[in-house]
Amino acid sequence: MVDEMGMRYRPRRDRRQPRTRFEATSPLHARGRRIGKRGLIFGLSLLGLIAALRWYSGPDWRIEGVAVQGNEGIPAEVIIAASNLQGAHFHFADLDAAARAVDALAGVEAATVVCRWEGRATCAITVRPAQPLALWQSQYGNVWNDEAGNVQVAHESLSARLVIQVEEGRPPLPGAQLDPRLLRALRELAALQPEVTRYVYSPRFGLMWVTPQRWRVRLGDAPYDGAMQQKLGLARALQAQLMTQGRRIKALDVRFPEAPYYETAD
Repeated sequence: MVDEMGMRYRPRRDRRQPRTRFEATSPLHARGRRIGKRGLIFGLSLLGLIAALRWYSGPDWRIEGVAVQGNEGIPAEVIIAASNLQGAHFHFADLDAAARAVDALAGVEAATVVCRWEGRATCAITVRPAQPLALWQSQYGNVWNDEAGNVQVAHESLSARLVIQVEEGRPPLPGAQLDPRLLRALRELAALQPEVTRYVYSPRFGLMWVTPQRWRVRLGDAPYDGAMQQKLGLARALQAQLMTQGRRIKALDVRFPEAPYYETAD
């Protein structure tokens, strides 16, 4: 503005009036900042997830301690190996399958498996041993069999319903099944004359019972149900008859009830 005297006039600015400043941000720049924050969050979450997975799959969750209880006559390492629990993951171990595998072992009547996680994974296997039916004694070592016919090595303090003295040959093989005819004979003898607990065995004559008169009654085995009842009844009848006759008997053979015979001590 020029005044009348030719001088320029410059209006005085009101200093109380604030200055206005405009700043423009690029949309691409703002989006990049948002993506960067999200990427950082995602990366940290991924690292946390990886660390958690490594811990969950690590040794803290692997079953390392397996305790065995009630394993009378059965080595603990055999039970642990059969369970297949050692080294398994705590959440993926099949406890039912482990119990069934231990149940199937010779000398085991039943088994239960319990696992816990208390900072580390541990399991306990409780075994109910099968009841020994017969203890087989021989110069080659002792074995025993249960009601199911399972045979295994006997320890020194084992007690059984019947004691079988093996005179010839070897006793039944550990880990094998007892011959069904022999197993049936043992069951029937234990039921028919529970007061008699000791028998003799040889591959030739089978099971033998030594009477109070020192007679050897050769019983053989039981090819059918009730065979021992028939043989014992026949043996007692023949024994009474021979004693009335004053015979000195060494052995009475009733292995074949249709053709019994005796041997004299003379």
